[in-house]
Amino acid sequence: MLDDEKCLCGSGRMYGICCKPFSGMKIEDYKRELESKNYIKAYYIAIAMLTDYLVKVKKHTNRSLKDNPAIGKFILHQDINALSELADRIFCSIPEGNTDNWGERFETINKLVDAEEWKNECEYYQLLYYDLNNEDGRFTEQIEAIAKNIKVDVHTDQRMLELLRSVILPTGELTKLLKLDDILIEKSEDSLMKLKYQFDKAIQLSLVSDNEGAKKIADEVIEKLEKGVPYTEIELYSQDITAQMYELYYNFEPDRKWLDKALEIRKQMKVDNFNSSGKAKYFSDIAYVNWKLGNYEVAEQHFTTSLGYEENAFAQIYLLNCLVEQNKIKNLKEYLENVEFNTLGVDCIDFLIILGNAAIRLNDTSSIETLKGYLKEINIAVPYYKLCLKELELELEKKSGRIRKILGKLSPLKEYLILQPQFNGMGINLEKIIEDLKK
Repeated sequence: MLDDEKCLCGSGRMYGICCKPFSGMKIEDYKRELESKNYIKAYYIAIAMLTDYLVKVKKHTNRSLKDNPAIGKFILHQDINALSELADRIFCSIPEGNTDNWGERFETINKLVDAEEWKNECEYYQLLYYDLNNEDGRFTEQIEAIAKNIKVDVHTDQRMLELLRSVILPTGELTKLLKLDDILIEKSEDSLMKLKYQFDKAIQLSLVSDNEGAKKIADEVIEKLEKGVPYTEIELYSQDITAQMYELYYNFEPDRKWLDKALEIRKQMKVDNFNSSGKAKYFSDIAYVNWKLGNYEVAEQHFTTSLGYEENAFAQIYLLNCLVEQNKIKNLKEYLENVEFNTLGVDCIDFLIILGNAAIRLNDTSSIETLKGYLKEINIAVPYYKLCLKELELELEKKSGRIRKILGKLSPLKEYLILQPQFNGMGINLEKIIEDLKK
């Protein structure tokens, strides 16, 4: 490339001051910088490697597709594999705090090749970038636009199907989720993953009140798990999803043996292989199962350990309940001041219920104002939840004499538990809450 040409990486800068200084570097250079924890340099090497390859793509791929389609298709297949590998290196080395918008960059890269397969690959990385960096909903509009335009069928790449499922899940669009689950079940060649997608479908059916259909599928999945499904994926991941299925099955069949099985599997996991985020999740998962079993002291210990590795709203929420259940907390407002409400995400609904339960147990009417304030801050995308939370807010705004009565109807928690996979397997039946509040 010429120095005064726009760099093919999509940065908008001229090649001479963008990727040229790192041009010609190899995978060994990239790995060496990663091992030395020079993430910024590794990142720029990875981008330059992508640009070096895109120069070849620009010269040959479109021409080959036009002049000799058979050879062109072969070259295109190689190009897509290379793009995937190069993009993965970039995404794995993006330094913390980096503001490069790879969603926009892949929009530029998308235009280099006039082939649907190439465009699909670029679209996958666009969506992945936006999903990974969607703090405070900054890329929600872009995610919705991409998800809406993607045509899903049995030919859709499995990675894209799984990514689409993760971005659609918080919106509660159950019809789309069920369609994705059916395709994933059909496409999956891994026996354990097939069971996972079947169980996901059972959960979605339970949310549209098809309890009989949901229970039937869940029963079939657990029956196969009990016969023994070999781990054919990375062992830690396989253990995690197997434990999760046993844990969630407790909601279909409330026998503590399923929770015990989940704990047994998690205790076999080699926690030393996890990074800090993985350890935070691991101890939070162990704690949550103990919470469901009523082992509040053990749950408290594990939630505290989880928070020691990484601050997360889920552990903070349930740690509050563990402390209240053991009469270890006296000042609810003081505890709440340490909870970063803007990090709660979908966990905010769980938080409201546990907060209500805590206020009752502590006879803390002053916390009602905090609860009302939080209700006003919630921004839920699903219209159903918006309506339910608005009704709850209106009830709380009524005269203080009724507030304790209203909160009293939120306890015990178990009356309102339903399957909600986006809430770590536990969600809130807000419809029942609203019905009871009106009594």
